[in-house]
Amino acid sequence: MSFVEQDDIINTFEEMAKYLFKEVRGYDLGDAPFLRLPWHEAMRRFGSDKPDMRFGMEFVEVMDVLKGTGEFGVFNEAAYIGAIVAEGCASYTRKQLDELTNFVKSPQIGAKGLVYARVDEQGNVKSSVDKFYAPEVMQRLKEFTGAKPGDLILMISGPDAMKARKQLCELRLEMGSRLGLRDKNKFALLWVVDFPMFEWSEEEGRLMAMHHPFTSPKPCDIPKLDTDPASVLADAYDMVCNGVEVGGGSIRIHDAELQAKIFKTLGFTPERAKEQFGFLMNAFKYGAPPHGGLAYGLDRWVSLFAGLDSIRDCIAFPKNNSGRDVMLDAPSFVDQKQLDELMLDIVKE
Repeated sequence: MSFVEQDDIINTFEEMAKYLFKEVRGYDLGDAPFLRLPWHEAMRRFGSDKPDMRFGMEFVEVMDVLKGTGEFGVFNEAAYIGAIVAEGCASYTRKQLDELTNFVKSPQIGAKGLVYARVDEQGNVKSSVDKFYAPEVMQRLKEFTGAKPGDLILMISGPDAMKARKQLCELRLEMGSRLGLRDKNKFALLWVVDFPMFEWSEEEGRLMAMHHPFTSPKPCDIPKLDTDPASVLADAYDMVCNGVEVGGGSIRIHDAELQAKIFKTLGFTPERAKEQFGFLMNAFKYGAPPHGGLAYGLDRWVSLFAGLDSIRDCIAFPKNNSGRDVMLDAPSFVDQKQLDELMLDIVKE
C-alpha cells in the first residue's frame, strides 16, 4: 500500500485476522487490539521473536541471585542465567528430570545441562546444586522467581546470553506441551515490532540485514546509521499466532540516498550495490511513493485453522528435511544408477 505508516498496515491486517478466525474457525478474537511486543522485550521475556502467548512461564533472569553467591563455577562464569517456573511440578521424578536434561542437551537445543530446584509444600527448596549454595540463597531464588510450594524451578545458563535464551525458550515450549498448555483450540495473537535493523554475522564479519536491505529504519534512528548502526531499529513487524509467524512485513525505503546509506552500512561498494540492485536505484529516480505492506503465509493459516502439527500437511508439494522438493519436475527421467541402487528395472511392454 502507498502512503501508509505502520499503524495503517497493522490495523488493516488485524481486522482481517479477526474476520478470518470468525468466518473460517468460528473463533471470536474479541474487539481489543492485539498486543504489540517490542523485539527486545520478546527476546528477554520468552527467548523468541514469535512467542507462544497461550501460557505464561515467562523467563526470570537470576544472575543477581546466583552468580558469585556460591561456588558453582558454571553459574559464576555465565553471561546469562535464566529460569522458568513450572507450576505444580515439584513432584517430578528423577526420570522425568533426566528426560528434560537430555532434551536440552540434544544437538537440536545444544545446552550443556539443566539445573532445577524443587519447592516442597513447606516452602523449603531442594536443588540439584545445593552443595554449592547456602540455604538462604535458595530461599532468595524462590522469592525472586515467585515460585510457590509445589512448583519446580528450571534453569539454563551459558556464556552467550542470546543462545541461552533460545535454549530456555525450547524448554519453555516443551514444558507447555507436557502440561497441556498449548491447546490447539485456543489462539493468542500479537504483533512483534521494533526489530533491530541489523544483526552481526560472525561468518561474514559484518552487519547483515535482519529482514532485508529494503526495510526502512525508524525515522528517529536514521542519524544513528553514521554513529551506531547496530542500535538502529527497523520499521518492521510480524504477526504471531500460537508461537508461529503467520505474516511479516515492513515499511520500505523509497529514498535513493537512504537506500545507498543502508547498502554502505551492509558493506556494499557503490559498484556492487549498482550491480545487484541497480534496477531498484533506477526506479527511485521516477519517484517511488512511501509504501509498505505485509505478506501472509497461507499454508500457516490453513495449518492453524485445521489444527495440524506441521505446515507440510497442507502444502501441495512439501520439501523434505534437506530442503529438497522431491516432486520437482516429476515425472521425469530416472537414470540407470538410481534404478540400480533400488534394484529396479523398467520393462517396456
